[in-house]
Amino acid sequence: MASAAEVTTRWFDHRLIRAARIVVGVGVFGTVIANMFIVAGHPGGLDLGNYLSFFTNLSNLIAGVVFVVSGAFVRDRLPAWWDGVRGAMALYLGLAGVVFALLLQWLPSAGTITPWVNAIVHLGMPILAVLDWLLIPSIRAAPWWRPLAWLAFPLAYLVYTLIRGPIVDWYPYDFVDPRLWGGYERLVRTTGVVVLGFLAGAIVLDMLGRVRFRLAIRAERRSVAAGGSTVSVERDSVRR
Repeated sequence: MASAAEVTTRWFDHRLIRAARIVVGVGVFGTVIANMFIVAGHPGGLDLGNYLSFFTNLSNLIAGVVFVVSGAFVRDRLPAWWDGVRGAMALYLGLAGVVFALLLQWLPSAGTITPWVNAIVHLGMPILAVLDWLLIPSIRAAPWWRPLAWLAFPLAYLVYTLIRGPIVDWYPYDFVDPRLWGGYERLVRTTGVVVLGFLAGAIVLDMLGRVRFRLAIRAERRSVAAGGSTVSVERDSVRR
């Protein structure tokens, strides 16, 4: 019988689901790498450091690792905290897609992104990551601080960007560039909004993940109860 603390029905360990996850992971790796060659063919060429400093590229590479590992191993072979990594992936890609749609797609620089690459990294992968999180339940209850832990990477990325920017005289996004209009005052406002957006997104995804976990536990309990009822009916029939 399933305990209240762990989901034991591992339908997501089916070979087809695992194969699909690997295909998604390898596909996004291929997309990010192919885009490197596309960018290298542009007049300005490829600056690998700058390319890997885009949050979208980093998030998609993280997602590639998560999808491949999730497909390569059955869930019991992965650490207890792995579901938290899946949730973080969904948050980063989901918010990257939302920020691009609301703040970045209208900028002139967005027009230089290859359309099929843009569709994959800003639309396809965010949708797949969020669906993976919502459809496949965590196997154990999560600690209360999980959504706060998810903010570690975005905050570290922000610090990295603000330190690296003056050194290389380049910023990946206008809203984190203090050289533009409004300076640091505008930067604090815009990044504050983005950070609050990440916090809100983390709380929502965490809550949805907890609901999905509870639904999986209830489904297992109903299945066990139904099995017990069936056995009782069969025994009564034999006695009669």
